[in-house]
Parts: sequence; structure tokens; C-alpha cells
Amino acid sequence: MSTINERIKSLVDYFSKGNNSDFANKIGINEANVRNYIANTEPKFNVLEKIVNNFEINFEWLLTGKGEMLKKEEKPIVKIVEGRDLVPKVVVVNEEDDEAFIPLVEYKAQAGYLTGYLDKNYIEKLPMYNVPGLYGGTYRMFQVKGLSMYPTLQDGSYVIGEFVESWEYMTDNRVYIIVTVNEGIIVKRVKNRINKYQSLYCSSDNREYGNIRIPIEDVKEVWEAKMHLSFEFLDPVTNYQKIADLEVDIYNLKEQIKHLEDEKGTNSPILLDK
Repeated sequence: MSTINERIKSLVDYFSKGNNSDFANKIGINEANVRNYIANTEPKFNVLEKIVNNFEINFEWLLTGKGEMLKKEEKPIVKIVEGRDLVPKVVVVNEEDDEAFIPLVEYKAQAGYLTGYLDKNYIEKLPMYNVPGLYGGTYRMFQVKGLSMYPTLQDGSYVIGEFVESWEYMTDNRVYIIVTVNEGIIVKRVKNRINKYQSLYCSSDNREYGNIRIPIEDVKEVWEAKMHLSFEFLDPVTNYQKIADLEVDIYNLKEQIKHLEDEKGTNSPILLDK
């Protein structure tokens, strides 16, 4: 195993072509110190910190000599999956295959996704992110546009979906991202009627928006929503909740009136004090 002095010499050779003065300038120390570190003086921790902060190297290698000198750049691998009946035939993994790299389809890029979702080169150009807690699946992140799913999803927020391969087993009333031929990319709460009507019935959480029927032949991809990212913090009591509470109060009041009328044995109206 090499000594730390030999490892520093390797760094000087690699990053400064053996020029001690150039290496010293890059990390902000005196050239004489670099010569001493290469000779036999062990560097203090603050010097090691400067080296790591200025160069993309493996800190464990610098301290112990284990592993490779250069920090391994973890890049997502975009590959074509053969032998699959349903998409996505293009999936994204990393070299260790233990974390999910998630391509982001921003709203401005969604028109391109409709034609490029099977194109390895297109997927490679999308921004990609790691999200804690999402492992062992195939995911996409889509940006939400509009208020049709408000307050569940806000305009401009992001929803992460896990790929659904068996569409016939989709669960009613869950939120899905549906990639379609005619409607584009939609995020809706879905009722699965594939077996009965060969269609998906998509509804909005915002009652001001109507429902959409999607024939199954119009569907390209289905992603089940697993997580959403939002920049808006909603009031804990939404207008819909207030309306629901009001409906319950009115129903309860009607029940009380009916009970009083039954007790009096009359259908005449009962006046309640304010």
C-alpha cells in the first residue's frame, strides 16, 4: 500500500503535471509545504480538506490508499429493454442498480415526450434526479400544469409515477399519469373499466373540471402516482372540506327537525330559534 506522501505525489503529477508550485497555488498553500508532503511530512487535516475540496478525488483513497484515486462519477445508464410487450422499453438505472434515476418531463417538454418516450437518445437528454425512498422500480417525474387536480396537486408541482405494466389491474380512484395519443399527458384520478368498456374513466379532484374517457387503444403509457413535490403550502382546511362540513351540518339539522316533527305527530313546520 502506498504512503500518503506517495499519494500526494500522484496528485501533483496528475493535476499539475509534476509542478509543485502549480499544485500549491491550486489548493492555497506554500510550495515548500508541497515538497515536504511529498518527501516525508504528513499533512494536517486542513490540508487534506483543501485537496478534497479542489479536486474530484476519492477521500478514502487519499487517507488509506484503498480504492481508486479519482472519484467515480455516478451517471445514469439509459438502456433499451428487449422482449417487453409494454413500454417503457427505455429504462434508466445506475451502475450499482440500487437507486432509481428518475427522468423529469417538464411541461414544456411533454409534447416531445409523446414522440420520444421510446427513444433512448431523447430520454438521455432529460434531467435526472435521485429521490429518497424510491427504489426497485421504473419511475418518471412529470410536471403538473393547470388546476384540474387542485388541491391534491397544484399548478407547477411535480408528480412521480411508477410504471404500470398490467393496465387491467389498475386500482379505482388512485391518481395516475396517463400518456395518450389524443389528450396528451394527463394526471387524473382513474376508474378502470378496461374489461367492461375497454376504457379508462379519468376524473379531476377539482369539481369545476369534467371527466374524460380514454379508450384503451389511445393509451401509450400508464404511471401510478407515488409522490408529488410542491412549492405551495395549502391551508389545512380547504374550501371543499368546509363545504363537506356544511353539508353534514345541514343533514344533521334536517334529522333533528324530522325527529321533533315525529314527536309532535304533525307535519306542520317547526320554527327554530336563531
